[in-house]
Amino acid sequence: MSIQYSTKKLAENKLIILHLLQKMGISLSNSEICQFLLEKNYMDYFSVQQYLSELETAGWLEKTREQNNTRYTLTDDGEEVMNYFISRISDDVKNEINTYVRENSKRIRAEYAVTANYFPELNGDFLVKCGLCDDTGATLMEVSVSVVSKNQAQTICRNWKKNVNKYYRDFLSSLAEEETENEDLT
Repeated sequence: MSIQYSTKKLAENKLIILHLLQKMGISLSNSEICQFLLEKNYMDYFSVQQYLSELETAGWLEKTREQNNTRYTLTDDGEEVMNYFISRISDDVKNEINTYVRENSKRIRAEYAVTANYFPELNGDFLVKCGLCDDTGATLMEVSVSVVSKNQAQTICRNWKKNVNKYYRDFLSSLAEEETENEDLT
């Protein structure tokens, strides 16, 4: 294998990762990126990890960590690089990425529509942040509450994920009722 070929392949593999994130339009977890790339036999697991690290170091991806989940988001610089070098990705690969996004976007967006995380505070309490987004990623509702124990924080996170539709509906109904009651008093 020539050095020129391997350099070209290395660049194409990184562009495939960037293009996948660009087409999905939301951040993806390490496992989602790997799942696609490994299923299509584009690269092996260790190469994916190396490329993700290099893309982050270059400033083309932003890495965030939520509890035990690492997620990657395309940066503005990554978007610019992708737009400039899009022609370096074969049409077959672009079509496979488009198909994957079309078939999985709704599922992936739904998985990230409901968030619930907790963080230790300096005073020993825990801050619980719960959120609900629509399928475009726009925030519908966000709740932050401070609790005294890790157990409480974990319970709130579990309950939020399990019952978010009920909480959202009840909260909106309560707000609407209160508004109606105030109107009756005037």
